[in-house]
Amino acid sequence: MVEIPMEEQASLNNAPLNMFTRQMEYMKVNGVPGVLFSDCAEISKASEAQGVKNKGDNGEILECRPESYSENTLLIKLPYAGTNLTIHLLFNPQEPWMVPEMTFSDDRFTSTITLKDLEDQVPSLNEWDTSTDDILAQLVHQVLQLYRGYQLDRLEEDEILQIQYESLLKALKIGEGDIEVSVNSTEQVSTTSSFLMRLPLSLQDVPPVLVDANPGTPNTFLQVDFPRREAAFVPKLHLSSCVESLIGEASSLALPTVPPGIGVMDYVERIMELLEEKVRRTILSFETRKQFIAEVLCQFGCAVVEYDAERFNKIVVMMEVKDFHFLAFISLGSLFPQQHGPRVVLQSLYHNSAKEPVSKELTDLKYSSQWKPEEMVQHTKEAILANISSFQMSSIRTS
Repeated sequence: MVEIPMEEQASLNNAPLNMFTRQMEYMKVNGVPGVLFSDCAEISKASEAQGVKNKGDNGEILECRPESYSENTLLIKLPYAGTNLTIHLLFNPQEPWMVPEMTFSDDRFTSTITLKDLEDQVPSLNEWDTSTDDILAQLVHQVLQLYRGYQLDRLEEDEILQIQYESLLKALKIGEGDIEVSVNSTEQVSTTSSFLMRLPLSLQDVPPVLVDANPGTPNTFLQVDFPRREAAFVPKLHLSSCVESLIGEASSLALPTVPPGIGVMDYVERIMELLEEKVRRTILSFETRKQFIAEVLCQFGCAVVEYDAERFNKIVVMMEVKDFHFLAFISLGSLFPQQHGPRVVLQSLYHNSAKEPVSKELTDLKYSSQWKPEEMVQHTKEAILANISSFQMSSIRTS
């Protein structure tokens, strides 16, 4: 999804760009075709901060433009291979329906492409129709393809990077559209060359209820930066919210260290093994939670008050011991059963403290991840019964 700030939408109503509101809304809803990080793309008017110099993404000072430039210029900022490519579309205020002038934030790209390149590879410029909802999307997609080709041409100038790139395509069985490449200039050795690749992480065995509960496309990206030829590359993992909800946030995953001399493909294989193991554990956790809840239903029967019948994260049981009635809330987290056991909270049906029911969490539960679900439930039941007497007495004293 493309971000369009609210203040930008309001300002467009009084500028020649208002006729492109529909096309901008189309990109907002459908995203930017041809870019991996489509959700991070931005469309805006040129900077409102007139008379002030702004710093760009790389710390460079950007030139200020007069107000007329701001009103008639559309900026489309596209994340690409760990950097940003900004397309400047300058519209004629007297004839805003005409093809806009176009410049780019990448000066070398601007100086490399020719008019023939634009005519051959950006046909929307010759077929410009402002009544078409996706005209801006077409333009951006075609420019991106041109930019991708430009970067791949530069890739051929670096034999080592070219080999790494081809090995990724072959081993991961992905297409060129699944890898973005940004190659540095030879005279700018401090500038980072980068690969951004979509990893083919399969979620087909994950229960649909876990995937469907989280909106968005399940994407897994690995960015690899090459600071210098003699230095080790630097990996960075990017996960969509859908994938993070299944295996955890990217920042919480301990990526393998990069051994000296290891190739990118060998390292990517290690990343894939890590992610696939996380997915397997997610599936195992779901299946074990399901079996645990089923066992509670078997052992407690009609005492069950409610339970999570979709993701099997919790179950509530009403129990009675020596005329003392209470609820047992049993919760199973996403790390169950590998890293922790069930969480049990007892709640009295008779006693309140500060207008809240008196509760107690059991902290002395015996647990082993190697136990079968029926053993887990049995040990949980025994722990509850062992704590009832003390819980009843503390409930009376507290209330």
